[in-house]
Order: sequence, then C-alpha cells, then structure tokens
Amino acid sequence: MRQGLLSTAISYGHHTNVLMETYRKDEATNVVINSYQNFRSAESLDGSVTLVKPLLNNKWATVTTLGVSYAKLSASSGLGGARPSVFLSSNHTITLPKGFKAEVSGMYMSPMTFGGLAFKSRYGLDLGVSKSVLQGAGTFALNVSDVLNTQRNRYEVLNAGVRSMNVGKAESRFVRLSFNYKFGKKTVKPSKRRDTGVEGEKGRMDLN
Repeated sequence: MRQGLLSTAISYGHHTNVLMETYRKDEATNVVINSYQNFRSAESLDGSVTLVKPLLNNKWATVTTLGVSYAKLSASSGLGGARPSVFLSSNHTITLPKGFKAEVSGMYMSPMTFGGLAFKSRYGLDLGVSKSVLQGAGTFALNVSDVLNTQRNRYEVLNAGVRSMNVGKAESRFVRLSFNYKFGKKTVKPSKRRDTGVEGEKGRMDLN
C-alpha cells in the first residue's frame, strides 16, 4: 500500500430523552445550582476524512484524521445554542533497527458549544516504544499516555444568567509496561478441500 488509502465517514444521529446537566442561579442568594434534566431530543452530525499513508518504504506508517462534529439540543434559546468543532488526530509508527518501533499520537479538538455549555479546546500527546524479542514471538512495549498532562475538560456555562468557568481533570497520564507473547505455530498447513460439482457451479454463479 505505497500510494496510501483515503476514506471518508459521515454519520447522523437523532437522540431522544437526552439527559443533560443544567445550571440556574438563585436570585435571592446568587447561589448557582446545577442539576440533571431530561430533554426531548438532540441531533448530531459527524464527518471525517482519514488518510493512511506509508512512507520511507513502509518503515513509517501514518494515520491522520480530520473531521467536524456538530450537536444541537432541542431546547430553549439558552440551551439550544450550538457551535461545531473541528478535530485532528495523527498517529505515526516508525520501524527502527534491531526490532524496535516508536509510536507518536497527537490530537486536537477546537472549541464546541452544546446544550448551553461552551467547551474549550482539547489536545493531547501519547508516546510509545516497543521491542520485538524471541524471533518475533514476544514484544515488550512501553507507553505513556497524555505526556504533557493536558487532557482536561474546560467549559463555560452560558445559560439562565449564569456565567461560570469550570475545569474537570481526571487522571489521564499513565505509564504502561507490557509483554505479549504469541503461542503456537506461526504457520498453519492449508486444509485439503475438494469441491463437488454443485459447489463449483454455485461459486461461478456468485462471481457473475
């Protein structure tokens, strides 16, 4: 596959009984109260283009996806605001000498508005290295996710007179060391099979 492969994907979704977190301000105390509320429906539309491209005589494999995501809640003007987001992800695997492989993955998502919440941009970087051993039967792999520790959920509330900035951060930076081993024979002897006349005729019909 020296020329590469380009593929596209489009999806549409209609969702019912959507559970969303909502915010309101108590006018007497100015306290912001958040709760969950069911909404009748929401629509979503996603599209992406993915390029799989080998480089350097297949020693460098790349997978890059560019897409857009849009979602809108069927609600009042304050909660029904919507803004699409553009996302980009790219994965690179490089084959190195002596059975080593290096992998770099990065992603970026632009700001998006949905259900009265204005989400800020997100981005992250993952790194990995692996070593093939035991004549290719075993593989040691070391992976670090979210190397820069930037994966966090940042959003601003834009409804019911509430203006607040929120940040949610779950643990996302992990270091994993693993070993995989392939058991059994690497080659399988082909089974002997003899077609009957009926099976042969059926195969020819399927090809037509």
